[in-house]
Amino acid sequence: MGAATMTTRPGRTNGRKLALKLAFSAVVVAALVALVPWAALTAALAGFPPLTFALVVALFLACHLFGAFKWRMVIAQAGARLPARTAIECYGAGLFANLFLPSIVGGDALRALLAGRRSGRMEGAILGGTADRLLDLVALGVLALTASAFVGSGRDGMGGTLLVVGVSLAAIGALVAGVVALRLPLRRWPARLRRRIAQVLVALRRQGRRPSVLVRSLLGGVVMQGALVALNALLGRALGLEAPPSAWVFAWALAKLAGLLPASFNGIGVRDGVFAVLFAPLVVAVAGTPAASLPLADVRARALAVSFLWQGVLIVGSLLCGAVWVALRRGAPQLRELEVRHG
Repeated sequence: MGAATMTTRPGRTNGRKLALKLAFSAVVVAALVALVPWAALTAALAGFPPLTFALVVALFLACHLFGAFKWRMVIAQAGARLPARTAIECYGAGLFANLFLPSIVGGDALRALLAGRRSGRMEGAILGGTADRLLDLVALGVLALTASAFVGSGRDGMGGTLLVVGVSLAAIGALVAGVVALRLPLRRWPARLRRRIAQVLVALRRQGRRPSVLVRSLLGGVVMQGALVALNALLGRALGLEAPPSAWVFAWALAKLAGLLPASFNGIGVRDGVFAVLFAPLVVAVAGTPAASLPLADVRARALAVSFLWQGVLIVGSLLCGAVWVALRRGAPQLRELEVRHG
């Protein structure tokens, strides 16, 4: 009886955590919808051009095709080498899994599992994937810090100065915390975190053997995240929201980082709220655009609409990635058979 209780308890705990995250996301989304003008929000969503949405989805898939090759390069450095077709298959599976798992870590885990099985180097796939995710987070931080300097310099008074100082202190604090964490002996970490911390340390050490791969991956991460920001700007401009590129980068990068906090389901609600709050005051009243004469509350509603549309892009794009995964997986046995025949 005791053993049965012990085996079911982790599942119940995970189920409770998932339920709490879903409930938190639902409450935050409901609060956001209640706090902005309903008419402005629904009008923005209803009037969005379908062709623009389709274009953004197509470009979203192109960005992640680039991301698949970047990820393939990093895991190869860790010892898990994959053909291009297989890398796209595994990467697409990870994006598809993000729809159903409570965080992007779950999608990363599935991607690493498939890559480890197909390459025969499970450890390399896990460590390489960990390094790739860390570099993406660093790229987001670099974008947010750089954009904050431009956003702050463009604002008058103490607000701009406080913005730059606040983000800079946060970035410096994160850097110092990272260095301290890396130098802290493994035995001093909580037992439940030691395995993950060890994986991160080993991943960084392996990638450090070839710094050029780290640099290329980091630069690739900056390019990819910047391209995703540009897609959000494309959504916003279709709704009449005009802002400097630094404003889009600043609000989107910080919103995405906030969405990684483990309080909500895949950042839903948190990411939307942070983006709307940060971005709406930065919208420029350009003559001839719908936002030129709107009050801040209506502009905030349009910014929230942009974030909701981006959620739609994520859902549609991830479903298409799932279809690609299934198609490539079904075609893989035939390809292997041809390779054996003509080997």
